[in-house]
Amino acid sequence: MSSSSSKPWRRSWKFWVVVVVVLVGIGNLPGPDGSDEPATAASDTSVTPTPVADEATASAEPEPEPELLFVTDLKDGDSWDASDGNEYRVGLIDTPERGETCSKEAAQFSRDFMASGFTVDAYSTDTYDRVVAEVFDADGDSLNVALAKSGLAGDRYLEEFRHENRELAGRIDTALASAASPNCRSTAPRGFANTEPKKAKPKPKPKAPKKNCAAGYSPCLPVVTDLNCPEIPGPVTVTGGDQYGLDRDGDGIGCD
Repeated sequence: MSSSSSKPWRRSWKFWVVVVVVLVGIGNLPGPDGSDEPATAASDTSVTPTPVADEATASAEPEPEPELLFVTDLKDGDSWDASDGNEYRVGLIDTPERGETCSKEAAQFSRDFMASGFTVDAYSTDTYDRVVAEVFDADGDSLNVALAKSGLAGDRYLEEFRHENRELAGRIDTALASAASPNCRSTAPRGFANTEPKKAKPKPKPKAPKKNCAAGYSPCLPVVTDLNCPEIPGPVTVTGGDQYGLDRDGDGIGCD
């Protein structure tokens, strides 16, 4: 009984030995590429994702500088034709028209201001199809504000068109409040008048008597030592001292 009962155990032991040998042999087989490395259950074919750059830290290309324009035909201090084919009008201020007080000075101011070129921030067009804009010189300074500050521009259109650019209107208000008084006008032009101040007319100088005419009489009486009414053809107007005593009643008429 003991002999027969040990046989199943022996067969079971031999079976597990065979299983281990087979497994060890499989592990020592060459890899699929012929190398001595043992084959693996599965090759790692996953792709590592490329990190996406943070938009906040991504480098942005700088915006190109605006192209400088140049004046081709200056109409007056606040309007001109430009190199891009447009006619521009300075917004919210008004300079004198040609022939008016300070017109030459305002035109020269704008010409000098834009001599190195200018850029615009256009925000409207007017009834003449002109581009209404805030105008900047090559350094970024505002011509609209500078003209108001110089005293060469007034606020004729400021209230009417304030709604088109309230931010610019506020800066022009500040400039006009402390505007200079240029030599071409007597006062700073907040709503300026386009005429020169009236000058007092000089009093006319008394006319010198005609040669060989006594002073103070009209018509002419000769210069003599004495003259009486019978020697005169008619009444005379006494305009001076009446050296001949012809106006005895003092009514300004001699020999009447």
